[in-house]
Amino acid sequence: MEGENKTNLSNALKAVHSSVGDPSMQLQLLQHLPSNSLTQSLVRRRLALSFLFHDQAFLTKDSQSLIDLKTITRHLHKPQFAVNPATDYANLAALIGILVIGLDKADPPSNDAGSDATIAFNADIDILAKVVHKLYTQVIDTKAAHRKRTEAKEALESFETSLKAGIRTEPKPRGTIVDDDAGFEKQRSIMKGFIRREKPVGNVDGVV
Repeated sequence: MEGENKTNLSNALKAVHSSVGDPSMQLQLLQHLPSNSLTQSLVRRRLALSFLFHDQAFLTKDSQSLIDLKTITRHLHKPQFAVNPATDYANLAALIGILVIGLDKADPPSNDAGSDATIAFNADIDILAKVVHKLYTQVIDTKAAHRKRTEAKEALESFETSLKAGIRTEPKPRGTIVDDDAGFEKQRSIMKGFIRREKPVGNVDGVV
């Protein structure tokens, strides 16, 4: 009976995967699926990733091989995530929502903090968060004039926050102010200001 139930579930998931193609509809379906148990959550995550990657192979992947952060990061460079004048912001917001469900907590390694596996995991999360942040900055929010654009920007912002504060296994070290492009510009400004104080006369534009 158990084997029959699994077969029936697998067939149902494949049918849903094949018949529901609109990202907004896919997200609505996923949001209504129960996820109270680990098994239910895994089924929902599998379906979400099969939608995201257009690949039914995710429907039968085991939990240990379900998430590949580097693959997800590369996927965000695909045309459906591009922000340009032709962007469908409703689809973009839905795709991010689907990714959030599929990723869940991203299955971090069970090793202790500071282990090579944990350090690599957090590094991959940081790279993914940076890509999400870039998408976020590319969406020009015009508030009430374009509600779908605002919703897409909010979805990206929420996802980035979740990656940094909820999925990363520990806070990002703050040993340097240079951890992104904005930080680099801030450091450059500080150095130029320091040189001005030390050398009132002369060219300071050599600081790069």
